[in-house]
Amino acid sequence: MGFEAVALSPELGEPEPAAAPRGDEAADEDVRLIAAVARRDRRSFERLYTKYASRVFRFAFRLSRDQGKSEEVVNDVMLEIWKSAAEFAGRSAPSTWIFGIARHRTLNALRGRTLYIGDSDEAAEVADPAPSPEARVDGGRMCERLQAALDRLSVEQREVIELAFVEGLNYRQIAAIAKCPENTVKTRIFHAKKKLEPLLTRLLGEGGES
Repeated sequence: MGFEAVALSPELGEPEPAAAPRGDEAADEDVRLIAAVARRDRRSFERLYTKYASRVFRFAFRLSRDQGKSEEVVNDVMLEIWKSAAEFAGRSAPSTWIFGIARHRTLNALRGRTLYIGDSDEAAEVADPAPSPEARVDGGRMCERLQAALDRLSVEQREVIELAFVEGLNYRQIAAIAKCPENTVKTRIFHAKKKLEPLLTRLLGEGGES
């Protein structure tokens, strides 16, 4: 089952507003890496690339369902980080700054096209062992239903769901990336969950019966 059915099940509720899921140490390391990149330290840039390239790719891919565009977004984002690292003032978390760039680049790359969120596993770099044919059929049907449900969300709702439940960002960070008030983020998540919960409840029930 994709991330949506687990992360958005009614039992889990809203993301914690003050959570720091990746830890203060990771954020501190990112701050040090960005400062080193500003000094044109290539090893630090490579380290930052390793930490964020796949995450940026998945963010862009889930919105676009376009591998080529997503790869372009990664390149654009990492180039922007290299060029603009000296402008990072630390007023927000490094991940907030980086995903803000990623959001801007993704929207630019897809301007005039319909954004889409696909199954989370489609963007994984390493595939799991091959499932049985029956599991592939069942999983494919479930993913199709999840994707159909996500397609009924607005672009704004899909974006906050991605950032909250996949990237683990808190309300304040998402608000900074989406350039909207925190209450707007909360409202979008609330309405997105209300739309998704009936389908997710049915899918969870079906999964338990199989």
